[in-house]
Amino acid sequence: MFERLKYNNRKVNPHYQASGVKSISPDDNVFVHLARIYSNNHKTMHLGHSPGCDDTFEGGVTNGAEWYNVQGGMQDFNYVHSNCFEITLELSCCKYPLAETLLKEWENNEEALLTYLEATQMGVKGIVTDTKGTPVKGAQIIVSGIDHPIRTTESGEYWRLLIPGDYKMSVEDFRHQVTPAEHVQIIDNKTPLVVNFTVLHSSTTETSASSLDKFLPELKHHNYKEMEAMLQNLSAKYPLVTRLYSVGKSVEGREIYVLEITDFPGQHEPGEPEFKYVGNMHGNEVVGREMLLNLIRYFLENYGKNDRITKLIETTRIHIMPSMNPDGYELANEGDSDGYVGRNNVNKVDLNRNFPDRFDYKFAQLPDTDPRKSRRENLIQEPETMVMMQWILSYPFVLSANLHGGSLVANYPYDDTEDWLRTYSKTPDDEVFRSLSQTYSNAHKTMWSGNPCSDSNDEHFSGGITNGAEWYIVSGGMQDYNYEHSNCFEITLELGCNKYPFARDIGIYWDANKEALIKFIEQVHVGVKGFIVDENNNAVSGAKIYVDSVEHPVHSADNGDYWRLLIPGMYSISVHSPGHENQSTKVIVKRDSSTSLNFTLRTLSSELEAMKYHLPVSGNIDSYKLSIINAETLSSFSMENIDMVDYESFENLHHLTVSNQPGAADDMKIHIALVGSLIGHSGNEVLFKLARHLTLGMRLKYQNVIKILQNAVIHFIFIPQSESLGSCMDVGDKSEDELAAELKSLYSLLQSRHFDLGIGFGSREIGLKFPTTEKAIYKSLKQIFNESDSGIDGSVNCGASIVDTRTKQSDIFTTMGLVSLSLFCCNEPELKTLASTYTKYEKHLLDILELSSQGISGQVLDGEGKALRDAEVSIKLADGRTEIVRICLNSGNFIHMLPAGSYVLKIFSNGFLEKNVQVEVVNQSLREVTVSLQLDSNVKETTNSMSMLKHPYDHFYYPRMTFREFHNKNPELLEYYDVDVQKNSGEVLGLRVGKRTWRKVGIVFDGSTISPTNLTSWLRTYFSNVAENSVKPQVQYEFLLKDGNDTTGGLSLSTVFNWISAHHFPLVFDIICNSPLTTEEQTYFLNEVGRMDKMVAENILSMLARAKHHQEEMNYGSSCETCAHKVNPGISRQLTNLWSSSGTLVFPVSMTCVDGDHSMEDVQIIHTLKHINELLENLHGIQGFVTSSMHEPLPNAKLTFGGNDNETVAWTDSFGHFEKPLLLASEVLVKVSAPGYLSASKVVSVTSGPYQKIHFIMEKDDSVLGIPRMAFVALAATTFLGIIVVFSMCVVICRRRRALNSGSNNYGFFQMNNAIIFEDEEEQLFSVQQDRVIERKFKLDSEDESEDRSDDERSPIRVGMRQWGKKT
Repeated sequence: MFERLKYNNRKVNPHYQASGVKSISPDDNVFVHLARIYSNNHKTMHLGHSPGCDDTFEGGVTNGAEWYNVQGGMQDFNYVHSNCFEITLELSCCKYPLAETLLKEWENNEEALLTYLEATQMGVKGIVTDTKGTPVKGAQIIVSGIDHPIRTTESGEYWRLLIPGDYKMSVEDFRHQVTPAEHVQIIDNKTPLVVNFTVLHSSTTETSASSLDKFLPELKHHNYKEMEAMLQNLSAKYPLVTRLYSVGKSVEGREIYVLEITDFPGQHEPGEPEFKYVGNMHGNEVVGREMLLNLIRYFLENYGKNDRITKLIETTRIHIMPSMNPDGYELANEGDSDGYVGRNNVNKVDLNRNFPDRFDYKFAQLPDTDPRKSRRENLIQEPETMVMMQWILSYPFVLSANLHGGSLVANYPYDDTEDWLRTYSKTPDDEVFRSLSQTYSNAHKTMWSGNPCSDSNDEHFSGGITNGAEWYIVSGGMQDYNYEHSNCFEITLELGCNKYPFARDIGIYWDANKEALIKFIEQVHVGVKGFIVDENNNAVSGAKIYVDSVEHPVHSADNGDYWRLLIPGMYSISVHSPGHENQSTKVIVKRDSSTSLNFTLRTLSSELEAMKYHLPVSGNIDSYKLSIINAETLSSFSMENIDMVDYESFENLHHLTVSNQPGAADDMKIHIALVGSLIGHSGNEVLFKLARHLTLGMRLKYQNVIKILQNAVIHFIFIPQSESLGSCMDVGDKSEDELAAELKSLYSLLQSRHFDLGIGFGSREIGLKFPTTEKAIYKSLKQIFNESDSGIDGSVNCGASIVDTRTKQSDIFTTMGLVSLSLFCCNEPELKTLASTYTKYEKHLLDILELSSQGISGQVLDGEGKALRDAEVSIKLADGRTEIVRICLNSGNFIHMLPAGSYVLKIFSNGFLEKNVQVEVVNQSLREVTVSLQLDSNVKETTNSMSMLKHPYDHFYYPRMTFREFHNKNPELLEYYDVDVQKNSGEVLGLRVGKRTWRKVGIVFDGSTISPTNLTSWLRTYFSNVAENSVKPQVQYEFLLKDGNDTTGGLSLSTVFNWISAHHFPLVFDIICNSPLTTEEQTYFLNEVGRMDKMVAENILSMLARAKHHQEEMNYGSSCETCAHKVNPGISRQLTNLWSSSGTLVFPVSMTCVDGDHSMEDVQIIHTLKHINELLENLHGIQGFVTSSMHEPLPNAKLTFGGNDNETVAWTDSFGHFEKPLLLASEVLVKVSAPGYLSASKVVSVTSGPYQKIHFIMEKDDSVLGIPRMAFVALAATTFLGIIVVFSMCVVICRRRRALNSGSNNYGFFQMNNAIIFEDEEEQLFSVQQDRVIERKFKLDSEDESEDRSDDERSPIRVGMRQWGKKT
């Protein structure tokens, strides 16, 4: 026989034809699939031909009849007369091979045999029973379109082989009714889909409709590809009621899918509420994911059959997101009941802690030393979070649930508190949230009992619901974000204690949650709904709908429709809308139903509208209030308008940014800075009103506002003022130092960013003042005010004497390069004047902002269409002056504001021919200009000529702006920070590039040798590699460089030393324009460092020498002797001192000087950093972390590597991270010590691969004076007790001796006089003092003690003896 596989030809026709004609069975696709399973897993069969065989078979398979006819074959008999699918296997060309070849035959067939056995699991299996649960024997299992039924066994079981696809299956049996066709979707070939059938007896009166709800959930977990295929198949199968779309991509590029289910998918039907379910936010909590996939199937298969489901689909727009965290899911493991693997996204961020939080401003107020400030997880929004925020704000969602796992409870907002203490945190809609949560809990099979997990007996939830913050605090949660920033009411559902149950248990979860999932969606129709229109029946969108005193309005959608969830009761509903009269009415809300309530609003007159609209408090048209402008109110304003507004505190100023896409790339937009008044509230009030106008205008879709924010980013800079309003000429209570500090901060802010136009709002005069450096756009500003009855056509002094020179704000603003616009004579105008003045000048201010859409924009390209990012564009004005146009360093695009008129653009770039272009600018239009430059054949001459045209900053400018652009786009990978300010040498800047957890290296751009601008080309390449996931090795670069155009002097040794010591770099490279180390210098350095570090240093110096040789071969430029002004020995001659004091190895990297040719410096920087990168990639060593047993990082822990005379050290940084480059070795002893902790050690092998990673977990050192704490306590207690015992014994002994002596006579001698002996009246005692005998008298009890003593009584006494005892 031949080596090939023959599948069934089903010769059922007695008049079959000759060989060569294919005979197809109804299950031909199944037979072909089975045949290919074996052939593809056979080592040679799939080739289709073997030596010694004459025939060739495509893929190693053939149809039996097509090869040759066989009558009475067994494979056909199996198929025709049983349920069995059989194929014929031809295993070898040799029918009876030699015994010694059998082992080879086994190897060829082993995998194929086993894989073919596994094919029995493909398709569908199940049991057929009647309504009493009795198995039905011999029932036919019908698959629509396949004319080959199979029959059930005596136990009612069946197995039906099918390949992946959609099928309709039913059951036929002569004793029972035919079952309705059941839709079956087979996803893969590995696990059979379980589909059970219940049949009705022919005589029964039961309707077949009741069996429609007999839905069988799929007992399997769907990975990303399976989920994607399932959603795509369902959407294709039910196109009339579904729409599959993606809200965006995860970190790893997986689509975050949503399946929309409604009768008109893809559009919002006016009046129809929108609902969403979100599952799998935590990747390892998978029950919600599978419940939602089953819910989708249940809805689609019952639409048109089940009245309840049909009604829900036709009256609700349902959005179902099975997986918000598809990346995390792929990491999780089935059976992991309470673990954390896969919980976070791949950036290791908990997505339910990553949303903006209502108390974020409280974190900002914490001191930098407070770990809560740096450890919170919503400092930067992850890609998954960003797309969710956009999705939430893009649809008029009314109700939502976020499905989790790990407990069994319905959790409702708020999740946090202001002081982060665990306590009940009510929303204004607390009763509504409690009702919604209770609805789900009551409909769930067990949640209502309140006892979630058997292993958590101490946890009980009354009614199966809980307030989030009362359970535990979550900052940055999604349910709070929904409530705070949209109309959507969202709760979090914990669906079970097992986060990732086995697939076999999915049916249990479905049975418990099915009714609750449906019941919760129905709650979207409970409360009040309606439309809001004006008197002309035009829809009013963005109107606020208030309920009684509840401080949480909802907003009407684009069609004027609204929905307000409420529990049963009577309410007062009011509607507020800019430009319309407020309206209120009462309404009664009934249980489980919605009440329709429409509003027709009357349009206000323009004057009333203006008065109402411009007040700080929306809807208040009768009173005026002073805006409280501080971090809290501006942060709140930003949160309310998060899709348009960004807030930051800049030193002691407040910076509010308004754009249509905050956080997105804005280098091709005009940036306008508006600065509040230095003294008084007038400027701040005007700016805040204007900011409100822009945000509300975007909400109301005012075309002029939309246009402004499409083309510009508006920066509102508020100067802090007191919270009370002073008198007209009040200059405030600021000291000179406070004002100076604010001016310094303002100057720093203006210098750190590029602003195309800046305006300061002053007072004490009415008019415009311009800086001495004129800009063309100033002409348009003058026209705005001159061509209208503004009263501002110059600078008008208000006539009042200026007592304090600080109030001359216009001079300060113009000195800083700002246009000064003063609208008030008073520093503190009355509130009524503030409102009316703003109303008067609002159009003028908007006209100024609209100048952002007037001028030129374009790009400079080379002959191949590539952007020339280093091109220079200048504009020649009519008066002969020239303006420099800003070029975006990322894209090479440019944009510039200009008044209407004709201009000549002069474009040049190094190595290209200069080009002049004539352009015409018209009002309210940006003229697009794309310029292509031709290469100059004489590049060197062109370079020299171009160098003369550089702007005044030469090639060394403030790099913060560029770094900030990179940071905004790559916040995790780039950060810049201040290091030092050097006298006469400018500011020193630190720049981190790469993730903090990567290996790190320090790079010093020493002094004026290298310009910071040379880094930009390398950064572009670096981030391009990041986007392509090709960054190798994973190294964190820390740069130290100058920040400013002052290039005198280099970096001081103390600055560099402090920077190195603070970061604990293992290696630092000092890039300078200088000669490399001499042989003597290298020898001295190598002899001073330790033997272990010496070997590493020798290796690095050797690699640097090779790199230097390559650089010289490239002939980049002249030698250092020709540009001596750049020579700066820097820190590289201090190698030994730096190593001995910090343990850091510092190496000089010398570059060739290139006078005047900064593009060549760019090339050198790129090549130099490339060589450093290659050097690092070839290094080996050890890195890791040192933490406490509580996983807190331990900074400044000391690590020693090796021992005795072959020892080197390293220290941990502020994150507890350390690393040490080492040469290859079999084993290295690593010891670590940290104050307050016990020492630890490990033996680590240094291999040729990546750095070996280790983690030291340090135990607290509880010893006292070197003695273990418990032993010390015991010793101290024993010692103390011993002292007490000894003292007690002494006391006892003394008392006993005294008691013994109390009964005996003691004798002593004393001096007496005669009176004592003979008269018993007085006694005299003598004492010796200062060589004199002094007589001392003591009175006795005689009655004549007052008598005078005679002389003879004072005569010297004789020595006598007197008896005395205990008492004398």
